[in-house]
Formats: sequence, C-alpha cells, structure tokens
Amino acid sequence: MRRARVIAIVMLAVLFAAACGARLSPQVRKQAVSAALGSGSGSGNGGGLGNNGVPGSNPTGGPGTGSTGPGNTGTTGTQGTTGTTGTQGGTQAGASGCNGATDTGMTSNSIVLGNVSSTSGPVSGLFEGAPEGAQAFAAYINSLGGLCGHNLRIQFADDGTNCQGNQNATEELAGKVFSFLGSFSLEDGCGAKYLAAHTNVPDIHVALAPEAALPPNHFDIETGALGYATGPFAYYAQKLGDAVKSVGTLYANVGGAVPKQHAFEHSAESVGWKFLYSRATDATETDWTGDFVKMCQQQHIKIFFTGAENAQYAAKMVNDERQAGCPSSLINIIPIAYDQAFVSDVGNTSAIENLLGWNEYSLFFNPDEAQKIPELQLLQGWFAKANPGKPLNLYALFAWASGRLFQQAFNAAGPHVNRAALMDQLRKIQQFTANGIVAPMTPTDKKGGVKCYILWQVHAGKFSRVDDPATGYRCDGQFLPLNG
Repeated sequence: MRRARVIAIVMLAVLFAAACGARLSPQVRKQAVSAALGSGSGSGNGGGLGNNGVPGSNPTGGPGTGSTGPGNTGTTGTQGTTGTTGTQGGTQAGASGCNGATDTGMTSNSIVLGNVSSTSGPVSGLFEGAPEGAQAFAAYINSLGGLCGHNLRIQFADDGTNCQGNQNATEELAGKVFSFLGSFSLEDGCGAKYLAAHTNVPDIHVALAPEAALPPNHFDIETGALGYATGPFAYYAQKLGDAVKSVGTLYANVGGAVPKQHAFEHSAESVGWKFLYSRATDATETDWTGDFVKMCQQQHIKIFFTGAENAQYAAKMVNDERQAGCPSSLINIIPIAYDQAFVSDVGNTSAIENLLGWNEYSLFFNPDEAQKIPELQLLQGWFAKANPGKPLNLYALFAWASGRLFQQAFNAAGPHVNRAALMDQLRKIQQFTANGIVAPMTPTDKKGGVKCYILWQVHAGKFSRVDDPATGYRCDGQFLPLNG
C-alpha cells in the first residue's frame, strides 16, 4: 500500500508537467491527495530584460536616475520595453537608484523572497527542485551585485505535502518576505486562501490547484484554464495522415490525470484524431502487456499516445509493446518522455528510435539547447553551482523563470519599488518567455492557456528539436478549453 501511495503522488507531480493549463479541479485534487497520502522587455534598465529579450552583459542592473532612454548594456529583446538610463552593473545602479526603497521583506540593501514547496511527506524530496531553482536564481543575481543593489535571499518552507502545513507556512512567511517566488506544491490551494484575503502580498509561482491561480496577486508562468492546445495534435494529423484515426492511449486513474486526459482527447479529436482504445490504469499497475495485445492485435492501432502518465511508466509501456508483439511500425507519441531518466529506464535505445513528443518549454537539460539559448546556459550553469550533483528538473526551470519575471517587474517599478509597484508592473507584462526558456504567456491570464510548443524527436537516445525554429516556439492552433 505504501508503494501505491508513493506512485500516486509521484504521478501527480509529473503529470502536471505534461499538461500545462490543465489545472487540477478541487474535487479530483482532494481525492488524489487523499489517495496519495492514504488519508480520508528591451535591454533598458541598465541591461534588464525585455519580454523575449536576451540578457545583456549586466542583466540585473536596475534603473538609474537619468533621463528615459535605452539602457547601455543589454541586447534588445523582441517586444521589449524602453528602459531608463542607469549606471552599468547591479551594485552601482542600486547605489544611486533604489537604496531608499523599503517594504515588508525588503531593506535598503536586501530582499527576502519566500518559497513554499513540498519536499517531505510520502515522497522525500518530491519538489526540492523548486527551492533549488529559486536559490540558483538568487545566487546568479547576487553574483552581479543584486537587484538594484539589493541582495536576494530565499526563505524556504516545506509544507510536508500537507494542506495545513501549506497554509501555515504561507501565513508565516507572508509577513516576512517581499514576495513569494517559485513555490511548487500539491497543496498550494490551501495557502491560496490566505493570499486571496491578503492581496497586498505578491505571489509568483506555477499553480497546481485552480484556487491557487485565482487571486489577483498571483502571477503565473504556466497560466491557463482546464483544457489543452490543438497545435501539436493538428501538426501530427497533417504529418501522419490517417494514422491519427487509429490511436490507443493509457492514462493514470489518479486525480488530475483524468481531466488532463479528457483535455488531451478533446483537443486531439477536434483536429481529426480518433481513439480506438483508451483506458484508465490503476496506480499500482506495472504491466500493460495485455493492453497492448488488445491495441495492436485486436484494434490494430497505428499510434500509441500517452501524456497523462509519468515518464517511468511510459518507459515500461514502450517495453510492453514489444512483449505484446506490436509491429515495429507502431508510432509512439509520448510528450511526458522528456525526462532525464527516460532513456535509461527504457534500457534499449532502438526501442525508442524516432519517438515523438513536444514541450511547452525548452529542452532544458539538453547541452545543445543551451548553446542556442543563452538564458538556458545561465540556468544550467548556475543551477550546477548552487546545487552540486543535483539533477536539473522542470520545477527548477519554473522557479528560475519565475525569478526572471520578478526581476523584470522589479526593474520596471523604478527607484521607489515596493510590493504594490511590483504587482502593477507584473500586470503590464505580456508574452513573457523568460528569454526563450518557456513558451510565451501572459502572467495574469486566468481564462486562456498556453498554446505554443516545441516539437522533439528521439534519435540515438537523445532528444532533439524537429520542424521548429532553432530557439523559438510554434504558436499555431488554439487553446481549447475542455468545456468550451
């Protein structure tokens, strides 16, 4: 039973990453957690960031006291905003620009940011990548003199994967920190009750619970309602033709996986896909050979798709295909497979040759991707420095990107920045990408969803982009709400 609970909660963790915009409904989220736990801009501002800009040589320099005009150091970003002339370098800019600004969690030379994540409970270290990513961001900013002369410090609280723990931690930190940043928890809806009643506290994190995304002081880099984008499915419908009319799929019968799967199928069917076989699997299942016998020998599927599972289970499914005698012509489309352990879990690279999928974020652990995207090179390098020997995962990527969002708004707020000014600037930001490492989105979007993506394919055991711009995103199709 303990193994089943662990599997269930790990599934929830990975499933969210597979389907941004498919929020967990309150009911299924409560059921899932209960089951899992066994309980009833341009380069102005002295080199600051544009919405899609590339960081300059001093990307943390804050606004100075000079006249309005372009900054001196950064590289102008797409849709970036004109900055304010300032002294190059974070420390010097802070000395003349923001040293008089103070607020909760903010002195004349320091800023404390809060992170509430689940790092203990049924699975030890479950979302530890979130505080690790936030710490990597802080280490990088501090190496350049801080934000406008303010040194960053992350104050972390572990909610123990517990509702009351999340609420208590949120309440405790809210009176100590300038803003929340990069939190990641299955129980974030509990702390959201406090934040919804205290809208003066900025909160920048990827929300899992729908209620966590609703407060006006919440800003997200993976915004969206329950639904999914049509673009990836339309792409494969055009590329693979009639094969998309013979699809088999498996998904976890665990909380948020069910509505995610419904969102996947709704989006896919809207552009011509047809699922001949679809089954919800129990969290304790580890062998799907029988399913593939039915899919391949009885239904004669041409494509196997899974996104509402975890990468470890998807690897086992690929091996079960072979045991069931599925033809080598069977096409695997498995978005959730982008995981550092997936290839080794399969154990046979020939079994996943030409496997297909997509992300709503960059290929963040790929060295070749980092060579093309300077921001990703920064993330990979500083994460390794701040967390030696730890794997870079999606939760760390989200925390770093949340940090960049905070930085852009902070710099834009000017010399008298405070919590209110920060949120005013956050509400003005649109089409944010954290310099290319996440798909374009608007942090205040509560009703739409991310529709942009990148395509990848596995070759010789490595993930590589296909049919995409070298560093950008495909933004065709539309975000289709599940109930729309």
